[in-house]
This record gives sequence, C-alpha cells and structure tokens, in this order.
Amino acid sequence: MQDFAYHAPPTVAEAIALFAADPEGSRYLAGGTDLFLALEHGSSAVRSVIDLKAIPGLDGIAVQPDGGHRLGALLPMDDLMRDRAIRTNYRALAESAEVVGGPPIRNRATLGGNLCNASPAADTAVPLVAFMAMAVLSSASGGRAIPVVRLWEAPGRTVLRPGELMTAIELPPPLPASASTFERLTRSAMDIALLSASAVISLNDDGTCRLVTLALGAVAPTVISIPEAGEVLRDTNCDDAALARVVKAVIETVRPIDDIRASAEYRREMAGVLAKRALARAYAIAIEPAGITR
Repeated sequence: MQDFAYHAPPTVAEAIALFAADPEGSRYLAGGTDLFLALEHGSSAVRSVIDLKAIPGLDGIAVQPDGGHRLGALLPMDDLMRDRAIRTNYRALAESAEVVGGPPIRNRATLGGNLCNASPAADTAVPLVAFMAMAVLSSASGGRAIPVVRLWEAPGRTVLRPGELMTAIELPPPLPASASTFERLTRSAMDIALLSASAVISLNDDGTCRLVTLALGAVAPTVISIPEAGEVLRDTNCDDAALARVVKAVIETVRPIDDIRASAEYRREMAGVLAKRALARAYAIAIEPAGITR
C-alpha cells in the first residue's frame, strides 16, 4: 500500500480545509470499501486521506419538520436497511441497502460513498432517484442542494467541485397511499447489478395511479429516470396495456453496453422486464392496505 498522510478532522469545515491544501492528492474517507482497494493497488496518487468518521452528525437518520427524512452521508448500509422508518416509508431504499455486498461490507459501506463512487450500478442510487431525493453538498464557499439524479456526469465522475463534500441526503415526505420497490438482476448474490429498477407509486382514492416514478441503473452511463412511466400510468390501474407502453418507453430510452457480465441486447430486454416487475409490485403493495379492489 502506498504511503499517505492520515487526518481525522472533527468538523466538516476542517475536512474541507485539509482537502483544499492538496486538492489533487487528497481523498475523503467514508466507509473506505473502494478507497482501500485503490490505495492497495496504487491506482491513484493519494498523498492525504481525510477520515470523515470523527465528524459528529454525519451518520444518522433524522425526521424533518415536513415529515421527510435526512440521511447522513456516512450512514452505514446496515443501519439504513434496519431502520424501521426507512423500511416503512421508503421500502425500496431499505431493499437496495440490503443487497450491497455481504454483512461486513454493509457495516462499512456508506450511503454517501455508494453515491459518490458514481457507478451506474450503485444500488442505493436507483431508489433515491425514484424518490426524487436531494443531495446536500458543502464546500468552503457554502452549501447547496441538488437532485440526486443530477449528481453524476459519467461513470466514476460526479458534479462535485474539488473539495466539495456530500454531507446528507434529503428524502421528501412519504406520499399518501403509496409504496416503493427495488428490483435487481445479478449473476450471483454479491455481484454488482447487471441492471436494476426502482418504482414509487402513489394512489388516488379510487385506486388509480396519482403519481408514478421509475428509475433504472446500469442501463446508461448514469442512473436514469423514466418520466414516461408517470405520464403513461397516471389515472390508470397499472393494467397490462399501460405497463406494456412503459416497457416500450424503457427499451427505447436505455443505452446499455456490452461487458463481461451481460450483452447490451440482454440488458435492454431485461430493463423492460425489471421495470414492469417493479411497477406491478409497487402497485400491488400500495393498493392492498387501501382496501381497494381492481
């Protein structure tokens, strides 16, 4: 492993200042599941590692005054998947955290790290896009919040400015009569996703869809949303004909690649399958407690 200076600042401001002293050679350390591999293999020139775990308040879950939830960027996947409020109100996010590696990885890997790694296959990124979550970013010049879907530019590249630090993710209040789901296709249980899908559905009083969002991972350079899903399914009972139109839109939108895990053709076909599965399951979960028959 290469040599580097190690820092454990107690505040966000001090972490940002340390990074600013050597922007090219500094790296923030959250869970370290990806950074440690880079350090071990010398794949990047790192002179300074800034450990964020000593900063209080970056690893918790807080309910906001409007009923939304604020998730600290250093929140471990294991805590995320076990939190009762998350499992109840943001089921898809808990489901996605549950499949990030095995138990040792989930106890180290963080929500912010999963997002800032900028992999189009990042599990938690997909439901966060479907929930229309916001990323809270801090820098020496102040803070800003951006939609999570706008966080990435390309595989491995985010819109974060040099030294800018993600401190939290903000989830909107749970929608009434709603449900969410996460679907994932892999070669083996702990492999990265070949592709994934997440759906959020909120119902009208008569059981028709009021609001629908759909997001897909590993089918384009970044996680993407499919706005046509909301347009097509609005005021429908999520019937087969409507779902078929969504599947068509998905297949026409995605831009998968060929790699060692799957062909682009297979990913394109399965994107439609997973999208339909995620939407149908979300609708079934949403309508069950409402006592509405189709």
